[in-house]
This record gives sequence, C-alpha cells and structure tokens, in this order.
Amino acid sequence: MRSSHFLAALAGLVGVGACAATCAALAGCNTQRKQDCDKFLPAMSPMQEGIPSVDTVDRVHDSVAAAQFEDQPLREYATNYKNTLTVLSNTLKLKASAGPEGPPDGTDDVIKQNLKDARTDFDDITRYCSQ
Repeated sequence: MRSSHFLAALAGLVGVGACAATCAALAGCNTQRKQDCDKFLPAMSPMQEGIPSVDTVDRVHDSVAAAQFEDQPLREYATNYKNTLTVLSNTLKLKASAGPEGPPDGTDDVIKQNLKDARTDFDDITRYCSQ
C-alpha cells in the first residue's frame, strides 16, 4: 500500500514538473512572440489609413521582409503579408502607368481587395500578438 501512495505522489511531482517545464517553455514562446510582434506591427502600421502610395507599400514590404521572425505563425503571416503587398504594389504601379485608355478593367477592384487583405492581416496579427 505504501508503495502505491509513494508512486502516486511521485507521479504527481513528475506531472507538476512537466507542467512547470511546459509553462516555462510557453513563457519563452510568449517572450519571443512579443519581441517579434514588436517588430511586425509597427512595420505594418503605415498601411492602415487611406490608399497608400507605391513607395509606402514597397517600404512596408521591405521592412517586413528584413525582419527575422522566430515565431513560426508570425513567419507565415509575414510571408502571406509580403505576397499581398507585392500584388498591391504591382497593381498600383500598373494603374499609375496606364495610358490614356486607363488601366485594365478590374484594376481598382484588385487594389481594394489587396488593401482589405492587408488590413485584415493587420487585425489578425494584432489579435494573435495580444494572446
């Protein structure tokens, strides 16, 4: 009987130790996430108001591309965000360089959609960073 109590107590201690190790690991992840978020969110903020210039879009793209994110979900967000900004930048350039006949049909829709996607990404990342 005594050995079963001992084993139960030992199992409880091992469980507490595992829980503490998990919590410590998560705290490290949250610290890294916070550091990555502190780089990512300010880089994205110029995209939040109005229709940005091509220079602004390219500058934000380059800022996000230059950041090295340790947090895996933020790396994925950054890749998707950079892709959205690339399409937005190219579409803004296409519109700006259009001849007298104007840009191709749907150009404004593509700009609106990619701007919406960039702002939705900002909201999603803000939510993720506040967890």
